[in-house]
Amino acid sequence: MAKNQKQLDDFFKKSRLKDEPEGLKEYISELNQGIDPTKLTFADRIAGFFKSLVERVSVYYPGRQKKEVIEKPSTWRRKLRIFYKVTAKKFADKFNFEAGVDILDDTSVLYRRNLVNKNILVVTNFVFILFALIGNQNKNYIVIAGFAIVMLAINTTLKKIIHEEPRTLLKQQMAMYIGSIYILVGSFGVYIKLTYGAVTFSVANVISNSELLSNFAKENELIARSIYAMTDASIAQAGYILIYFALVVIALYQDAAMLRRLFKLVIVMMTLVHIAIMYPLYNHASSLLEIYEYLFVTNNNILIDIVLRTLLLVVFYIALYSSVSISEMMNNRRKEELVKRRDMEIDFKAVVGDVFDVIGVFNSNTINQNKEDAHRVAELASRLASVLGLSSNVCTEIYEYSVIHIDKVSDLQILEYETKEVLNERDYTIIREKTILGSIIIKRLQLNQKSEDIIRAHFEKTVDSEFTERMKRVQRSQEGEVILLAEMYDILRQSRNYKNKLKHKRVIDLLQLEFKEYFEPYILDRFMKYQMEFETFYDKYRYVG
Repeated sequence: MAKNQKQLDDFFKKSRLKDEPEGLKEYISELNQGIDPTKLTFADRIAGFFKSLVERVSVYYPGRQKKEVIEKPSTWRRKLRIFYKVTAKKFADKFNFEAGVDILDDTSVLYRRNLVNKNILVVTNFVFILFALIGNQNKNYIVIAGFAIVMLAINTTLKKIIHEEPRTLLKQQMAMYIGSIYILVGSFGVYIKLTYGAVTFSVANVISNSELLSNFAKENELIARSIYAMTDASIAQAGYILIYFALVVIALYQDAAMLRRLFKLVIVMMTLVHIAIMYPLYNHASSLLEIYEYLFVTNNNILIDIVLRTLLLVVFYIALYSSVSISEMMNNRRKEELVKRRDMEIDFKAVVGDVFDVIGVFNSNTINQNKEDAHRVAELASRLASVLGLSSNVCTEIYEYSVIHIDKVSDLQILEYETKEVLNERDYTIIREKTILGSIIIKRLQLNQKSEDIIRAHFEKTVDSEFTERMKRVQRSQEGEVILLAEMYDILRQSRNYKNKLKHKRVIDLLQLEFKEYFEPYILDRFMKYQMEFETFYDKYRYVG
C-alpha cells in the first residue's frame, strides 16, 4: 500500500498531468494491474538523452538565442535590413500558394497555383537551357535554338491563358494541364538531348584514331576521353533527375486525379527512355528472341537496372500521390470548415447585432438615468471606494464601470461589418472587443435594474426571503456592492412612480433598517461614517459634460 501511495504521489509530481483527470484514471488503472507507470523504457531513456542533448546544444550555441540589442543600428543598416525583408517577402509571395486567395473560390485557387507554377517554370526554363548548353561536348545549336523557340511559344501561350479575362475554371484547368505536360515533356527532352549528345568512350576507338601518336600521347588522350565521357554521363544522370523534379512540380497543383492520369504517360515515356535511350536495344537485337537472350542471358544486369529504375519511379509516385491525396483531403476539410465558419459569421453578426439593439432599447426605455444621474452615482461610488481604502486604480475602474452603460453604449454599432460577406482577423478582433464591451454593459444594466427592483419591492411590500436571496446572488463582488449602494442612495433621493423623493436622513434610516442585508457590514459602516460628506456632495453635484 505504501509503495502504491508513493507511485501515486509520483503522478502529481508531474505538473503537466496533475490537471488531467483522464491521465490520472489511466495512471491508477496501470497501477492496479501491477504495472509501474513511472518505469522508463529503453525508448524513454533514448528520448530523454536526445532531449538533454538538444538542451545542451542550445546552451553552447548562444547564436540561437535572442541577442540583446546593445546599441541602435545605424540608419543605412536599418534601411538595408528593411529592404532585405521587403524583397524577401515579395520573392516569397511569388511562390506562396495562398497569398490573397479565397480558398472557397476554385477558380481563384487554381489561378494562384498556375501563377506560382508558372514562376517555377521560368526558373526551370533557365535550367533546361543551361543543361542543353553545357551538358555535352557535341552541341547542336540548331536543336537548342528550336527548343528555346518552342519553350518561348508555350510559355507565352500559357501566360495568355492564365491571365485572360474573364477568368474561368475551365481556362485555369487547361493552363494547369498545359503547364504540367510541358514541364514533363521538357524534362524528358532535356534528358534525351543530354544522352544523345554525350561523348561515348571506347578504348579501341582511341587507339585506332591515334596510331601515329606515341604511347605517352595515347595514354593522355585515353585519360582525357575517359574524363569527358564520365562527365557527360554524370550530367546526363542529372538530367534524368529532372524527370522526378517535373513530377514534384506537377504535384504542387495538389490534384490527385491529374497526377494519376499523367503518371500513366510517365510510365510509358520512362519505359521508352530505358529501352531506347539508356540501353538502345535496337542496336543489339532485331527480334523478340534476340531481345530475350540479350536481356535475360547475356546482359541481365541491364534488365535489373531497368527494373530497379522502374520500381524506384513507382515508389516515388506512390509517396507523391499519397502526399497529394492527403493535401487534397486537408484542403477539402479546410473548405468545409471555412464554409461552416462563413455561415457562423453571418449568424454571429446577426446575433451580436440583435443583442446590441436590445441593449440600446433596454437602456433607453427602462433605465431611469440620464448622464447627470449616472456620473453622480459614479462619483459617489468612487468616493465610497476611496474611503474604503481601495487603490486609485480600482476607484477609477469603479467610476468607469458605473457610467459605461451611458457613455459607451454608442460604441456597440456594427453596421459597417453587417454588409461584409467575409470578415478578416481585424474585423473579428474589433467585433470581439465590442462583444466584451456589450457583456460589461449588460452586467452594469443588471446592477442598475437590481437596485430598482430592491427598492421597488420594499416600497410595494412584496419582499420575501426568496427575493432577498435571489438579489444577493447578483454581482456579490465588493465593487458591485459599492456601486449598488451608491445607486440605491441616488434612487432613494429621487422620485419614482412608486415613491416620492426622500431626505437624506430618511434614506440613511432605510439603508440601516431595510437594506442592510444586501451589503457587507464594513461597506455600509464606512458609508454611514462619511454620510455627511456624501449628502453635501449629492446636494451640490452638477454634471459638466
